This record gives sequence, structure tokens and C-alpha cells, in this order.
Amino acid sequence: MVFALVSCDAVVPMADPGTDSGVIDDVDAGVIVDSGVQEDAGRDGGVADARVWILANFADAGVKTGTFTTRQYFETPVLVRGADFCCAKYGIDLREQLAPDDRRAAFLDVTIHDLVSSDGFGAGIQTANADGATLFLKNVRIEPNWPNWVSYSTTNKDGLVLDGSTALYAEDLTIANWNADGAIDNKAGVSQLVRFKMEGRGNRGIRYWRAGPHYLVESTLENTGGLGEGSLFWFSNCTGAVVNIYASTFNGSPTVPANKVKCDSGSAPTLNYLTIDPRTTGELHPMFGAP
Repeated sequence: MVFALVSCDAVVPMADPGTDSGVIDDVDAGVIVDSGVQEDAGRDGGVADARVWILANFADAGVKTGTFTTRQYFETPVLVRGADFCCAKYGIDLREQLAPDDRRAAFLDVTIHDLVSSDGFGAGIQTANADGATLFLKNVRIEPNWPNWVSYSTTNKDGLVLDGSTALYAEDLTIANWNADGAIDNKAGVSQLVRFKMEGRGNRGIRYWRAGPHYLVESTLENTGGLGEGSLFWFSNCTGAVVNIYASTFNGSPTVPANKVKCDSGSAPTLNYLTIDPRTTGELHPMFGAP
């Protein structure tokens, strides 16, 4: 068990109300909505593939697929599959307004890129309008290419922004060139990321708002610096926060550099460097098969 010694700051960002001047964007023509999906038996290099679990467990969910250039409002439960999103303030804005009350969303083979916002907010996926959402991601790339970080009033923009969410489970998620605030603005109570890649730079990497435990497995995180704080981890409260880490690197180091961990309050989050793959111990969600 390793305790990181960290410094503290006191920056409190503004929240995005989640709307663009109260107007809901038009949904792109050509979206395909299916009643269900069939399970396949894909595997990644001998490792049990999370897509099998997603397809089996979202067999009754509506499916969204296609190419989109405006903000999309998707009602949960939903499976977003084989889709491309660009050019909006938010690529995907999850909603929970209709029966059944099932606040799950899955994303399979999805690309979100080149987002555009006329105000200080934006993200590839946001959950503020589906309070309690649980997200499952497999083979998702988010490259928003936001303008470079300046301040919370002008560039409070992220890769993922998970306001009000319950959990984030992701395998083969890449977030690149977020440039502005956070790669993941992580307000989920639990997050488990397997083979997560964070590439590029921004004010902060992962922003942890809740104690966890959180997991990073076989992941590669970098924040090359030069934009704002340049941290890899930021914690709302470092005291009591737990991140369990297995076979991962941080700016090329097998441990998180102490100067790349920042706290809004508290001190010394617990960073556990595991020697046994947690996919083999039952610690992770069933979506992640044993290697």
C-alpha cells in the first residue's frame, strides 16, 4: 500500500446546467433505432471481451447507431453502437424521462471527436440529465480537441463529465487531446477502467469527486503539461479516497508522481499498487472477463 503525499488547491468549478439556451438540438436524420441486439463471441487477444457482456445485458435496449453532427439526447436504457459523433457541445446527453426507469447506458465501438461549444462547457458524454446513470464502455475513443485551458469561466470542458452518475465501467477507452479541463470529470461513486489510455494534455487528467474505491488496470495515463495544473489525478477530498492500480503507467512511471496528484481538501489519498490482477479476484464488475 502506498500513500501519496500531495499538495492542495482550492479551485471550485462551476457546474454546467446541461442545456444550450434551453433549446434541444435536432436529432440527425439517418439514426437507426433497433429493438435489440444479438450477442457475438468476440475476444481481444485471448482476453474475454467486454462486448460479449454488453451485448447480452443490453439485448432489450434500444440501439443508436450512425453518424451525428449535433448534440444527441438518448433515453436510458440505451446501447450506442458503431457510431460517430462530432461538432456539438456534447456528443451524447443521456436522459431518464420515460418508463422503464433503467438508468444504464452502454457504448460499443464509438468515436467522439472535434467538439464545438460557444460557451464555457462541453464534453463527449454527459450524465447530468440521467441522475444515477451507470455507464459501460467498450472500444470508445474520445478526442474532443477543445481549445487550450484558460479558466473555468471559459474552458470548463472535458472528455467525459459524469455529474450524478453511479458507476463507470470501461474497457479500451481512449481519451486524447482534451486540452481544456479534465479528461474525465469523474463524479461516479465507483469507476473501473481496464486498458484506459489518456493521451495529450489539459488542466487535469482524472478528477475524482467521490472516494471510490476506483480501479485502473493495464492503463496508460499521460498529461504532458503546459496547460493549467497539469495533474494526472485531482481529488475533491483526498482523505479517504482510494485508487487501486494494477500494471499501469503514469507519464511513463509505474507509480503516480507525487507532484501530479492534487487535492481540493484533505491529504494523502490511498493509492494501492496491486500485485495480483483484480480481474482474477472477483473485485471487478462481471463485464471484465478474467485474462
